[in-house]
Amino acid sequence: MIGPHAETLLALVGTYGAVAVFAVFALEGALVGKVLPARTLFVAAVVAAGVETVAVLPVFAAAVTGATVGQSLLFVGVRRFDADPTSLPLVPVGKARLDGATRWFDRWGLPAVAASNAVPGTRGWLAVPTANASTVSAPRFAVASLVGSAAYAGALLAVGLAVGFELDGAVGAYGSELVAAL
Repeated sequence: MIGPHAETLLALVGTYGAVAVFAVFALEGALVGKVLPARTLFVAAVVAAGVETVAVLPVFAAAVTGATVGQSLLFVGVRRFDADPTSLPLVPVGKARLDGATRWFDRWGLPAVAASNAVPGTRGWLAVPTANASTVSAPRFAVASLVGSAAYAGALLAVGLAVGFELDGAVGAYGSELVAAL
């Protein structure tokens, strides 16, 4: 039985494909919160696209671009407009986590932005301290964000391809009716 979130994800992927992946990753990158689980959407989109390289490249590009755009908009909003996203109930990052992110950036600089974007649970958190307490330019921040997001999406791509290959193998071994019934 498929849950309501999975049904929504499959419907979005089937209808909008990489555009849905872009939108969800952009919102996650901007720390707006998880409208839908981005990791699950990405894997579902890869499985739906198939295991061919040409078919999954738009999904990969949409995830990386979406996350980078979302984080860059957050960075520019904080830097230019002196916005405090942590004051909004929509943003799930508290002051304590923001202080930890600031210490990471103080210690490691831009490589910390890339590293944090490659790790689930810390993605995007360094956008605020980087914009607040550094002289890093928006393009340099965007490049660091892109590098980390590409590593993260690459790991998710590997998971999606593994699921896709296993699904193809199961269909070949057991038939599509049995696999669909599962």
